[in-house]
Parts: sequence; C-alpha cells; structure tokens
Amino acid sequence: MDLTIASRLNPSIESRLNPSISNADENGLIVFEPFGKRGGTFVNVDMTTRSGILRAERMNLVPSGKVDILFVMEPAFAGEHLFDREHTGRILCLFRHPLKRLESKFYYLQTATWEKTYRPEWKGMDLFEWATTQNQENNIMVKKLAGLRFNDTATEAELRLAMRLVEKRFVVGLTDEMKESIRRFNIVMNVDLTSLRNQNCMRRFFGHGTLKSNSNSHPKMEPGSPAWDALAQGNALDIQLYEYILLMFDQQREVIDSYATSVNEMSL
Repeated sequence: MDLTIASRLNPSIESRLNPSISNADENGLIVFEPFGKRGGTFVNVDMTTRSGILRAERMNLVPSGKVDILFVMEPAFAGEHLFDREHTGRILCLFRHPLKRLESKFYYLQTATWEKTYRPEWKGMDLFEWATTQNQENNIMVKKLAGLRFNDTATEAELRLAMRLVEKRFVVGLTDEMKESIRRFNIVMNVDLTSLRNQNCMRRFFGHGTLKSNSNSHPKMEPGSPAWDALAQGNALDIQLYEYILLMFDQQREVIDSYATSVNEMSL
C-alpha cells in the first residue's frame, strides 16, 4: 500500500528539490517522490509548525485528497484548522512515559550535533542537576493536546480535555510496546504485512539485536531517584495523562483486533 505523506523533509533532501517544488506558491500543492520509486510520496507542505498548518489550510490540503498521512507536532491546532464534519481523520500516536522522554532528551541532545537544539554544555552534567536547573519543560503532552503553547500553564481542565481527545480521536501506541503498536497502526491503515517491502521495514526497526534503528543508548533513571522525583514534580499532569493512555492501550486491543477480523472476512 503506497501512502502520500505531508511532513517536514530533512534539509539535505530539501536542498536537492526542484525550486518549483520547494518554493511553490500558496496555491501549488505538489506531489513528488524525493527518493524515487524506492521511497515514499510527499506533498510540499510543512506540518511541523503552526505557520505550516495554516498554509496547508489555505491550500485546502485535506479537501484536496492528495495526502493520506499528516505528521504534526500540534494535533489540537491541526484538528481545528484542517478538519471538519466532511473531512475527518484519526490520530495515530506513539506515547512515551513523560519522565523517560525527558531523560532521553537530556542524553540525546548532548551528542546530537545535527539538531538545532544541540546542547554540548549538558555533557558531564548530572541528570538531577539538569532536572532542577536546566529543564524548562512541564506537562508538555497535556499542553500539546489541549492546544496550549510551551509557556502556558496547564491545569486539571486541560488534562480532562486531553483525555477526551485521546479517547475520541486517537489510536494509541506505546514506545514500550513498539511492535504491538505498529501492528495496530498497520491494521488501522490496512497495510499489507505480507509484502516483502513492508516485512523489510519491520525487520529494520524491530529485527535482531538490542540496538534498533533510531535508538540512543544511555543510563536509565530509576523511579524514586532524586532526578525522577524532581522531574515528576513539574510533570504531574503528564504522568496522569500517560496512566490514562495505558488504560486506553489495553482497551483498544479488542476493538482493533475485531476490525482486523472483519476486514479479513470481507476480503475472502
């Protein structure tokens, strides 16, 4: 199954694009294949920023029917501006424990020289010191899902709003249950896992060995440690949301499996 994607391309790829694609005007939705036949099909919109989402709205991206998947960093904002009663969608999302995500961010940005947010000054810093003096994130998942900005303050009201959004619109995945999560996403998107191409993709990310693609090894923070407690203090709402997401992950298994069964029966 071939899917057309709206996302932000790696700058090294954008630099090789024909200017008619990378600099298309407001009315020019262009579908292109930056990797040729061996890669995916993309549309010339950047869905990772609010300005990009607003541009996609002006270009009627969703009503155009030219895209199958949107990769967004602002799901609430995207939902407000891109979808309506006639053009609906479902959100597929991988969630990670909020404190583990912050821990990974701390170690990753020490070495990620290719990232704009590279932080070499964090090298040699203790995680507890970083959590208490450098970390500026708090309840970022709740904020994203409730449509708040980074510096806004999230409350119990935003937590309830985020929970309702997850329950109504999300197919929930967990980074701690990656293979099962991708299996569910494939069912929802009707991806054929019997094809060689898709099998190779699964082996690439979940194949043999302990180091998988797109992984970053680092020391593990223990629950109840000073660093854990320091991060938990500013992310109590995100922790509650994640516990609710774990519940949704368990509840959705039966629904998704029943959908897979009905699709298989219809294809016989």
